[in-house]
Amino acid sequence: MATKTRITVNGTVHEREIEPRMLLAHFLRDTLNLTGTHIGCDTSQCGACTVHLDGRAVKSCTVLAASADGGTVTTIEGLRP
Repeated sequence: MATKTRITVNGTVHEREIEPRMLLAHFLRDTLNLTGTHIGCDTSQCGACTVHLDGRAVKSCTVLAASADGGTVTTIEGLRP
């Protein structure tokens, strides 16, 4: 059963129907095509998937996209000038 999620990513609001178990890393890469966020180790050890969620650094491979509902995410793409 899909759930409606609204997340601001790099200043743009995105509303999508997503699966409740979708990881934030997969939402960014597969749904929004923001491939700067990498899944490097599948064990949450390397930090290649790190993004800012509401101003805090988080490993997006350990955060459910649904838990970021209403939040603000900044990826590496959002840091470029």
